[in-house]
Amino acid sequence: MDDVVARKNASAEGGTPQHFFGRVLRPGELLDHASYSTPRMVSERLRPFVKRYWAVTWDFPDGESYQTSTVSEPTINLTFEFGSSRRVSTDGPGVWVTGPVTERRFDVGIFGRGGVLGVNFHLGATLAFSDRAPSIIRNSTVAAAEWFPTLEADLGLAEAFSPVPIAASGLRRTEAAAVGEPQVDRDPVVPDIVALAESVENWLLSRRPEMTQGYSRLKHVLDVLADPEVVSLQILSRRTGIGERTLQRMFDRYCGVGVKKILARARIIDAVGAIDCGWDGSLADLGIHFGWYDQSHFSADFLRVTGFSPREYSQRASARVNRG
Repeated sequence: MDDVVARKNASAEGGTPQHFFGRVLRPGELLDHASYSTPRMVSERLRPFVKRYWAVTWDFPDGESYQTSTVSEPTINLTFEFGSSRRVSTDGPGVWVTGPVTERRFDVGIFGRGGVLGVNFHLGATLAFSDRAPSIIRNSTVAAAEWFPTLEADLGLAEAFSPVPIAASGLRRTEAAAVGEPQVDRDPVVPDIVALAESVENWLLSRRPEMTQGYSRLKHVLDVLADPEVVSLQILSRRTGIGERTLQRMFDRYCGVGVKKILARARIIDAVGAIDCGWDGSLADLGIHFGWYDQSHFSADFLRVTGFSPREYSQRASARVNRG
């Protein structure tokens, strides 16, 4: 993982971004249905706090839609969403803050024409921009105004979002996100994503984030956690010389999620990524490779997070490769 737990990841294929593997379920399918870009490199001043800027745009014919599914690290994303999309309890467009997702995959249905610009923060970094506790939005999405009250006005976005009425869109609900056969009756304006990314970065810089002693200490702990041999809170405590309870409080305050959740998520991400990169061993060996010594536990954990058993997901990945 990028700044959390760098494990035994396989190599990426083709033009798929490296960080898609393990994090975006069926990454090739997403790129068949939408366009992904990095609209701006993070400035040196913000690199300790912002991992990346990312953007996805789409333009579907009437009646077509797609459900994106991700299994990302439990970090926080600030997103600017335009056009037609829907997720559980939160309909775009708008400016949103999505908290650390620790339980299952994160699904968003996209249809019509639209786009999203995202700011992916490093673990623990949002306290440099807001005093809101990450733990209060664990596994949920809230309006960005709750965290950054002046953001939309500062960027001149107050009138930029024109919601598509859900009743008029003809959506069917699924277990994860409302995705179906929408009938979109207007053409939303998707702004210049590159220009918006520049404005967002300037706004973040205007907040003057500081590398506090506490955040610097967390960054050191995350560096230690990146060692694949650190597989438990106990080992992390020994390696850092910091007590387990102190570590738990640190992660709860800065990340909104505990060490065990981060480690568990890392293993699932690595297993998914290995399958997407063409794992050529048995699924039993895959589980063992990433620390599961009980095949039933591996299958149960994989199914709980991704919605697929390892075999089902492997077959879907193989089917797409065979189609070319």
